[in-house]
Amino acid sequence: MSTRSYDVAVVDPSPGALIAAALLAKAGLSVLVLDPETVPAKVGPYRFVRHRPPVVGFGGCPMLTRSLKALKFHPHEFNAVRRGDPGLQVISSRHRVDICSDPVQMEAEFRREYPRDAAALAQVISRSRASADSFAEALDRAVENAGQIGLLQSLGLQRPRWNPPLPPENVPTWGEFLGNSNLSDDGSMFMRSLLRPFCALDVVEDLPLPIAGMHLAAVLDGVYMDPGEEHALLTLLLRRVRAMRVDVVPTQLMGFVGGRRQLDAIRLADRDEAIPVGFVITGGDPEDLLEFLPGKQRAYQRVLSRLAPSHFRYSIYMGVEAEVVPPDLAEHAVLINDADPDGAGGCLLMTQTPQGSPLAPDGHRAITLSTLLPYTEEGALPDNLDAIAAEMVDQVKALMPYLERHLDVLQVPAEDDADGEGSSIAVDFSPVAYTPAIPPGDDPVAAGLGVSLPHRNLFCAGPAAYPALGLGGQSVAGRLVERLSMAGMKPGSD
Repeated sequence: MSTRSYDVAVVDPSPGALIAAALLAKAGLSVLVLDPETVPAKVGPYRFVRHRPPVVGFGGCPMLTRSLKALKFHPHEFNAVRRGDPGLQVISSRHRVDICSDPVQMEAEFRREYPRDAAALAQVISRSRASADSFAEALDRAVENAGQIGLLQSLGLQRPRWNPPLPPENVPTWGEFLGNSNLSDDGSMFMRSLLRPFCALDVVEDLPLPIAGMHLAAVLDGVYMDPGEEHALLTLLLRRVRAMRVDVVPTQLMGFVGGRRQLDAIRLADRDEAIPVGFVITGGDPEDLLEFLPGKQRAYQRVLSRLAPSHFRYSIYMGVEAEVVPPDLAEHAVLINDADPDGAGGCLLMTQTPQGSPLAPDGHRAITLSTLLPYTEEGALPDNLDAIAAEMVDQVKALMPYLERHLDVLQVPAEDDADGEGSSIAVDFSPVAYTPAIPPGDDPVAAGLGVSLPHRNLFCAGPAAYPALGLGGQSVAGRLVERLSMAGMKPGSD
């Protein structure tokens, strides 16, 4: 670390937090990013990608596209992380659809797999994306107008605010829209299942059409993550902030120093003295910071009660001989259980390493299979994980009939860390979906935590910021943090 103090510190970096870091560094502020080193989960000679999240929408994510343009990213930087088209398939017992970024190719897929629904499916996509683009423009204008300094704000008596626009009252929800779209049961199940693994709310069908359209655009026209990388977008953004002379250090946060309304410094694992900071940005779940914050937690508990974690991503890991993998299987796939698509294992996400990947021995593939599971009413893990894991494996057996004789490793994660090094992977029960106190149909943007937290200089720019907007919500949060941070700086201060 080259300085004794920083204007901004980023803890638990997310795409939104790194967008804020890059924008603030561009504005001339000194920025510190805490980025603890992580490696893929390991079992024997295999390494497995973590689904957090597995798909990144670049070109098809309207709000993210606007944020990356503000950072002057060049298109060739996106192409560098694209692994091919299609990068995603949706597979049921009767259908296998390649997700294509080209609308003409996508319509051809519909005609091949859903001839009765082809025209209706194409219209659903067209209308959804048009609705998403229109709402994204309104959000973009609201972001640009955020953070204006008024008299009370300049005196430090009122925090800068953001009043987000809402979709028109007559806009249908995603479930209502699909129900009125003349789709067969098969076609409707395909569209519902396409969004389910990638939405940060547990009420996908209740999302207003423009918000669901943002998710759909990201999935249909995305850049799909390289299984050899933890997160393609994070890698791209970290490369950018390093190029802007931002200090990115692989260390752990140990605590904050400050009062009831203001954080003054942070304590790190590898430093004896606290480091003074002006602003703090978290890209993770704000609840994870409670043990590090000074003072009582009551104010934070009131804020966090507006957005209760509802689901975590449960993953199992398999090492298989490559010969059992169908040659036309994409690296990423959504597996649908036709009999119970809404059940615990009814909609799975599967990622396999490509041929020759260093994550698996020669002639083998490493496969991550995951599903979203609800917490119990007490907030604990379900007690039937083994049975759910067996159902998940059964779905893969339907796709790879001779799986058992070619299965080299099957790793069902344990609730606690295993004693033997590399013998087991712990369940990752960090939340990936939330239940907002405000229904997303009433207020899809403010249904999250936004960027406002009880400490005036602590901002949230992670998945919990605006979960209804998905990755676009993180990018909106990143830009708002930059606007509000600059507005909160005292006039004339360095």
